[in-house]
Amino acid sequence: MDTLDRELLVGLARHQGWPSVTIYQPASRVGSETQQDPLRLKNLLKQAEDALLDAGMRTPEVNAFLREAWQVQSDTGFWRGGFEGLALFVSEGVFRVFRTSVTLPERVRVAEHFLIRPLVPALAPPLHFYVLALSKKQVRLLEGTAESVREVDPEHIPQGLAEALKYDDYETQVQFHSRTPAVAAGRGRRSAVFHGHGGHADTAKDDLERYFRLVDKGLKEHIGTSGAPLLLAGVDYLLPIYRMVNTYADLLPEGLTGNPDEVPAAQIHAEALELLEPYLKRELESDLAALDAKREAEGSSADVRDIVLAAHGGRVQTLFVADNGAVWGRIEPDKSQVLQRETREPGDADLLDRAAAQTLLHGGSVHVMAAEEAAAAVGGQIAALLRY
Repeated sequence: MDTLDRELLVGLARHQGWPSVTIYQPASRVGSETQQDPLRLKNLLKQAEDALLDAGMRTPEVNAFLREAWQVQSDTGFWRGGFEGLALFVSEGVFRVFRTSVTLPERVRVAEHFLIRPLVPALAPPLHFYVLALSKKQVRLLEGTAESVREVDPEHIPQGLAEALKYDDYETQVQFHSRTPAVAAGRGRRSAVFHGHGGHADTAKDDLERYFRLVDKGLKEHIGTSGAPLLLAGVDYLLPIYRMVNTYADLLPEGLTGNPDEVPAAQIHAEALELLEPYLKRELESDLAALDAKREAEGSSADVRDIVLAAHGGRVQTLFVADNGAVWGRIEPDKSQVLQRETREPGDADLLDRAAAQTLLHGGSVHVMAAEEAAAAVGGQIAALLRY
C-alpha cells in the first residue's frame, strides 16, 4: 500500500498507456458496514474486467492484469483499521493502492490515462482541531478530525470553578470579600462586603477570570501555545471572559453557544465542522475572488480546449474543475490543438482530467469541486487562472 503525496500523484498524472485502470470507492471506517467494502471492490473489479474484455483482451490476459488487485480484495487484513476511501491504479508495470481519510466516489475507468481528479482533495492537509467546552461545573476538551472526535482528559485542566478556586461547595457557600483596611472600633477588624450586594458581579467575573486562567494554563501544557484551531463551546456570557484571558494563538473568533455539559461529543463534532467549513475553504475563496477579478481580462479562461492547451504549456496557475462528468476529446501530438467531441470515441481522453493532470505536472494548484458548486462558482465544469 502506498502513502499519497504530490510526487506520487504527479507520477500517476504523467502516466500514459492502454490499458490504465482506475478504481475509486468509498469505504466504511467502523461498524458492520466494513464487511461490505470487499464486496464493493469485487463488483468494481468485475466492471473493470468486463471493460477490458469488451476492448479485446482475452480472459487469461485480464486475469493476469488484475491479479494484484484481486489479492487486495481478498486480503482481510487490508480492510482492518478503518479508512474513508480506496483508490487503485493498474497498468503495465504500475500498481498503486491508496487508503484515504477523505471519502472517494465510486468510479471505474479504463483508458489511456489514470483518472486523478477524485484523489486531488486527499492531498490537502488533514483537518485537526480542538473544542474547549466550558461551564462552571466542568471543562471538556475534545480533539477532532474531519471524520472523528475523542474526548481528552488532560490532568492539568481544573474540572469546574469550585475545583479551580479550592472551594468545597462554591455555588451554595455564602461568600465574603475583604476590601477595606482594619478600622472597626480600633480592634483591627475589616469590613466585609457580601457578594450578593453591590460587589457580586465584579467578584463573580474576577473568579471566572481566575478559573479560566488556570484552564488556559492547563490547556497550553497539553496542546502547546499554537497549532491546531481551537473552538470554544459554552453559554454566551462565559466565552467573552475566557477570551480575555486566553493566550492560545489559534483560538477562533467563532464559538458554539449553549450549555455543553450534556451535549454528546458527536453533536459537538458535527457543529464544530459546520463552523470550521469556511476556514477549510479560505484558499478556495481567495482563488475564486482572484478568478472573478480577471474574468473579463486575458488572465483567465473558462473554455476547456483553451485550458487544456494552457495546462500543457504550463500556463495554468490555478484550476477549478468539477469532480464529476467528463469532456471527451483528443489532444494533437504537438499540443497545438484540441478536438472536443460529444461522445467518447476510442483513444479519446477526458479533457477535464487532462487539464487537472497537466496543471499538477507544471506546479499549478487544482481545486476539485462538487459539480453543483463548480457550476455556481465558475459557471460550468472548468475555469482557470492563467500565469500569462
